Amino acid sequence: MSITEEELKSLLDNHIDDANSAYEEVDGDVKKATEYYLGKPFGNEVNGKSSVVDRSVAASIDGALPQLLKIFTQSVDVVEFTPQNDGDATVAENVTQYVNHIFNKDNSGAIIMHDWFWDALVNKVGIVKAYWDVKQDANEEEYFELTQDELGMLMAAEDVEITEQEEVPIPQEPQPAPPQPVMDEMGQPAMDEQGQPLPPQPQLDEMGQPLMMEVPPIILYNVKIKKTVDASRVKIENVPTAEFMIDRHADCIEDARFVAQRKMLTRSDLVAMGYDNNIVAELSTDDDVGIRGNVDFNEFNDVNSSDPSQDLIAYYEVYIDIGEDDGMAKKHRVCYASNTILSDEEIDYVPFYSLCPFPIPHSFYGQSMADRTMEIQFIKSTITRQMLDNLYLTNNSRVGAVEGQVNLDDLLNSTAGGIIRMKNPNAIVPMQVQSSAAQSFPMLDYLDGEQAKATGVSDMSQGLDANVLQNVSATAVATMTAQSQGKLELIARIFADTGVKDLMRGILHLVCKYQDEPRAMAINGKPMDIDPREWDNLYNVNINVGLGNGTGNEKIAMLQMILGKQEMMIQQYGLSNPLVDLKQYRQTLAKFINASGYRDDAQFIKEIDDATMQQVMQADKEADKTPPEVKAAQAIAKAETDKASMKQQTDMAAQQLKQQELQFKVQMEQQELELARQQQELDSAKEMLKIQTERSKLEADVALHTAELAQKAQANQDKVSNEDMRNVLSAVDKLAKVNA
Repeated sequence: MSITEEELKSLLDNHIDDANSAYEEVDGDVKKATEYYLGKPFGNEVNGKSSVVDRSVAASIDGALPQLLKIFTQSVDVVEFTPQNDGDATVAENVTQYVNHIFNKDNSGAIIMHDWFWDALVNKVGIVKAYWDVKQDANEEEYFELTQDELGMLMAAEDVEITEQEEVPIPQEPQPAPPQPVMDEMGQPAMDEQGQPLPPQPQLDEMGQPLMMEVPPIILYNVKIKKTVDASRVKIENVPTAEFMIDRHADCIEDARFVAQRKMLTRSDLVAMGYDNNIVAELSTDDDVGIRGNVDFNEFNDVNSSDPSQDLIAYYEVYIDIGEDDGMAKKHRVCYASNTILSDEEIDYVPFYSLCPFPIPHSFYGQSMADRTMEIQFIKSTITRQMLDNLYLTNNSRVGAVEGQVNLDDLLNSTAGGIIRMKNPNAIVPMQVQSSAAQSFPMLDYLDGEQAKATGVSDMSQGLDANVLQNVSATAVATMTAQSQGKLELIARIFADTGVKDLMRGILHLVCKYQDEPRAMAINGKPMDIDPREWDNLYNVNINVGLGNGTGNEKIAMLQMILGKQEMMIQQYGLSNPLVDLKQYRQTLAKFINASGYRDDAQFIKEIDDATMQQVMQADKEADKTPPEVKAAQAIAKAETDKASMKQQTDMAAQQLKQQELQFKVQMEQQELELARQQQELDSAKEMLKIQTERSKLEADVALHTAELAQKAQANQDKVSNEDMRNVLSAVDKLAKVNA
């Protein structure tokens, strides 16, 4: 390093001050957004009036968050590594499952992603940190009555420390003395008659009993051991937005000259991290390089000021570019507290990863979803408060009273059924209050629409608008839903291509760099030893975040279609076809099983190794060793058969068509006959109606003439003319003809 320690301290202080001043420009919006999300009062409330607070910010964020999480978690794997080169498929599959295992199992992936997305939607940016956590787990174990050999084996084991050891003598029962050879007087082995040495004889005591010997006790061991196990893993944790610091001129973490995390740690925490106790004891509790968010760090130390180990220290973990003697800047990790450099090391990565839902080009801090809804929440709260105040006045309206004509105590007592004493019946006049609901509700609906357009979160996008399903086709519903979800899909794409993808690359980098021994885990249901040291050159893989593949049902339907096409190729052209082999078909089946929700596809289909693949391909080729002339004859025969079958199908179709035409003709003739019959009935009905009308008219004429004739005859019988009689007879004759 080409700069001194004092120069480094000055550089750190300058960067920290600059980062603090940059954050102060957005700190107000971040605090305001959190208060709006929690539904805190605005501070403009008036005593005696409504103080209700609308929750538009919370509604938008709580509506968007589940949909975003579903996009990334609807698949079995959050991220999928796909190979670019031949021969990388197996390794890429192992990488995929291992990285997802680290994210979901070693760390609480769902919770981390929830908090990460929430910070981004509320606080402009969401930050996570992924690093190699060096950790040793010490387990105490106790063993009883170990032999010397077993104790030696235990002591020879790595990472084992014997903390206590106790010898345990095990007494043994006396044993008979071993038999002694029979000797003659010369001290030579005695012989029997055949010249063979006599067998050894047992040793006896004076009483003639077998002589017994004491046996030394067996020494066993009781031991206590401390076994140290390497539990180092990739650790992922959320970083509060207020703790994160970045160079003012940076628009992303990767290109930033300065990135840091500031957090409050106790002296005990710093000692546990490996820092010297004497150095830690000298650290000051005052943070004199700038206070973020107007927070006095000393107020935290009032909790337990009597215990120095619990004093809180402002601790900075800084990643900074420092120039070297060769003129090139290199990234350093510097731990800094109370104007003291605690550690300094050169590194090759920065462990922070960020998300922003609405990024602003050339700026690190973009816009949050809360930024786009806070104003709407304020306006809706104001309108709602006014509506409620208006309703309160309507339900408990004011009245006018003639001074001196009303008992004011009775008037001020609004008890239901209460009596108001007055001297004049007109002494009280109700004051009319005009309702504002008619104007307020349309404005609230308008604001809801503006909120949906700004955030992409609506009742339709959440499947909550029942009115959408009324009198609207399924296609139209799908179109409207897709349009309303466009903004959320854009946010998801931004999240995928920035923070999530970078985080998964970072996890792969960490295990390749720091994991120094294989780790046992199940891959496709089979136990395997995963050794990331073999993946050092595996940076040519693509990372396909689970986005843009539609819902689970859509993905399954697509895989079914692919399986159908593959099966058709195999059936038509055999396993030796140039498009699909058996491994590819098995891979599609595996993805179909995984999309159905099953992690272990091996319980349904077998794995295919290279040897099995070669055997299958060879068998397929041997089965196809038919002489060319036989193949030609078979092809001709098949063609003739297909031709005959096609002709038969065509003839059957023509016959069916002819029958249909005949049936149609008969139906048309029947319809024509029916129409003729109906027309005839209609004509008859018209004629009968005409006759009936004429009959009614003639009957009326006969009646009229008869009445006139009778009237004249009554007046002057002699004056009835022959003409009148002829009219009556004529009318009667016409009527008789009509009736006939």
